[in-house]
Amino acid sequence: MEWGWNEWAMIVGGSLTLIAIIIFWTTSKYDLKGAALESAWQAARGRRTADNPTALDDKWNAIRNEATVTGKARRTVGTVVGHFIAQVLGVLATFMLLIGAILLIAGYWWR
Repeated sequence: MEWGWNEWAMIVGGSLTLIAIIIFWTTSKYDLKGAALESAWQAARGRRTADNPTALDDKWNAIRNEATVTGKARRTVGTVVGHFIAQVLGVLATFMLLIGAILLIAGYWWR
């Protein structure tokens, strides 16, 4: 069985889409914007308690629980750098998702 252009376009498109979803899923824990939206939503619904901290509370507690000022600074820098890397990878994943969807549709359309 030989595969034509449309089969390969659908395989590559599906692979790009899957990789983009994995990138979104992996970088979501480093994204501060997403954590802020999640925290705001949790506070708006009245679910924010001392026993149920928000995503921003978790990040703040991780920084605050460092023993030294140097440790707090290192954790803060790591959080900020992780956020910027997550933003760059998010843009890359968006383009990958778009290209993958175009390839999937083109492969299906021209079969």
